[in-house]
Amino acid sequence: MRTPRAAALLMAAGLLASACGARLPAEVKSQAQAAVLSSGGTGATGTGTTDNGEGTTSLPSTTGGGQTTTGGAPSTTTGGQTTTGGSQTTTGGGQTTTGGGQTTTTGSTTGKCGTGTDVGLTSSTIDLGTIADVTGPVSGLFQGAEEGAITFANYVNSTQGGLCGHKVNIDFRDGGTNCTQTQNAAQDLAGKVFAFMGTFALYDGCAATVLKSNPTIPDIHDSLDASAQSLPNHFDIEPGEPGYATGMFEYYKQKYGSKVLHVGTISEALPSADAKQHNIVHAAESAGWKFVYQQDEQPTNGNFEGDFVKMCQQDHIQIFFTVTEDAQNAATMIQNENQAGCPKTLINIIPIAYDQAFLQAFSGNTSAIEGLQGYNEYALFFNKTDAQSIPELGLFQQWFARTYPGQPANLYAMFAWASGVMLEQAMESAGPTLNRKTVLAALHKIKNFTANGMIAPETPSSKTEGVHCYVLWQFVNGQFERQADPPTNGPTGGFRCDGRFLPA
Repeated sequence: MRTPRAAALLMAAGLLASACGARLPAEVKSQAQAAVLSSGGTGATGTGTTDNGEGTTSLPSTTGGGQTTTGGAPSTTTGGQTTTGGSQTTTGGGQTTTGGGQTTTTGSTTGKCGTGTDVGLTSSTIDLGTIADVTGPVSGLFQGAEEGAITFANYVNSTQGGLCGHKVNIDFRDGGTNCTQTQNAAQDLAGKVFAFMGTFALYDGCAATVLKSNPTIPDIHDSLDASAQSLPNHFDIEPGEPGYATGMFEYYKQKYGSKVLHVGTISEALPSADAKQHNIVHAAESAGWKFVYQQDEQPTNGNFEGDFVKMCQQDHIQIFFTVTEDAQNAATMIQNENQAGCPKTLINIIPIAYDQAFLQAFSGNTSAIEGLQGYNEYALFFNKTDAQSIPELGLFQQWFARTYPGQPANLYAMFAWASGVMLEQAMESAGPTLNRKTVLAALHKIKNFTANGMIAPETPSSKTEGVHCYVLWQFVNGQFERQADPPTNGPTGGFRCDGRFLPA
């Protein structure tokens, strides 16, 4: 379901808001925009490892410059090394790295793939570019995208000799939450990589200017700016024009009846969030909902008790619903409900709560969120139960844990992995000649893509068809559980596909 795209940030004295659509959790723009209004962030530093059964090596984070990872990752002595500029290349995939004692071997091709060479494609390797905001107002904002791309490379290199037998090199660039830096990163990579995969950058519209002038480069990612989404060589994880789906609102109306006539909501007082909120309310009202309380709150606000006093004591809401906030604020809102004396019968429908950061806020006291409900347009990507029924998700969880032990996987990592699955499908369908042109043609033919059950069905090349399938969940007995969903082995892959996509 397409919501306003978050290309919004950082003009000299304030915020530049984009009015296009992207269906990602609102915290990705809320956190960045709030940071501009309050304090800035510093460079991200993180740790990770690759484990292909032969040893373990550390992964440095980067703050600027570029990092290329081939199958494995460079060994470091600190486990959290930060590089500041330049370009670091590590070699793996078919040879032994010097620091971690890791050996990877080249597997055989599946027999489905053609042969050929092109920019970033040799007879034995393929270079892929990923751009993500790691530094900027919110440190590590989209570092999960880098981690997901590296995780996917580790998996395919270790288990199947790469993509179509070509060892995958991830050439990463930090977008820096900055237009110029993102554009320069794309320009630098355009003449080096075969394709872009898994990018997640608030200023991907600036990179789009490079991709527009290089129309033979396949670009697969969840676009945040309309100019990125509209390119003929772009293939989206969540395609479509601005708008929102109606199915979930119709479901809750059927379940709760007249209660949907008494809904309260809080959104961020930012242009991009306002546009997103407008699309959501439009879709909900088309399904018979009525919002008796709507309030914009500043991104710097961390207490909503006054809102809940009005909602519960004056407007007598029966459902509280929010999407355009972040997981931390969602947790605060649950706590403020109790402080404001809201009735225990108040129904909370908060999609943004499917987040491990949200759970951390209630560590040891999950009874406070028992019964909480929401929906996703992707599988429950950190749930063990979904991993058991969706093999691709199980592989993602397994390999992420091996690459970044003890670190929770986030949505951006999952999207990067799904981008890799899409590229792999296209390469296997490209025919006897393997090059950018044939892969682009194969990408245009993909329909009903789900990354093998990880995301809702979609047509990656579409510029108008928004996603309308979704997963319902409820927090029950200390964990998120699917509710009223079809079986994952059914025709819709576990997603409900009722309702429709309603354009803005």
